[in-house]
Amino acid sequence: MKKNPKMIAGIVVLVILLGGIGIMMTRIVPMSREVALEMSLTPTPLPPVPDSVRADPYPVLAENPDVQDVEVEDLQRRLLELGYFTGTVDGYFGSVTKNAVIAFQQANGLPANGVVDRQTREVLYSGGAKRNPQ
Repeated sequence: MKKNPKMIAGIVVLVILLGGIGIMMTRIVPMSREVALEMSLTPTPLPPVPDSVRADPYPVLAENPDVQDVEVEDLQRRLLELGYFTGTVDGYFGSVTKNAVIAFQQANGLPANGVVDRQTREVLYSGGAKRNPQ
């Protein structure tokens, strides 16, 4: 039987292809599965939330004499401690509480609107809150 060079070259190419497929099946495919598994287990970090979007955990407090609130009681206690509040700590945000807040805001260089927003609350409960000089 005569040796055909084209047939030999075809067999060599077939052996190389089968060897390549064997390497892929034993090394590359399992490795890609590991990578996929690792990627699925690694959480994607979320971008930071700007302060302007974050929810304030404390409510804005404003005059509302019809509603009793624990937050208002805390506010009244702090204003009493600093010498601005002269009423009874009862949890109602009435005119006496509003006037105490305005006096505190004026003494501490804040917008004097009688509303306890984040800015007023931060100064009110800080160590730098000014006491009523009277």
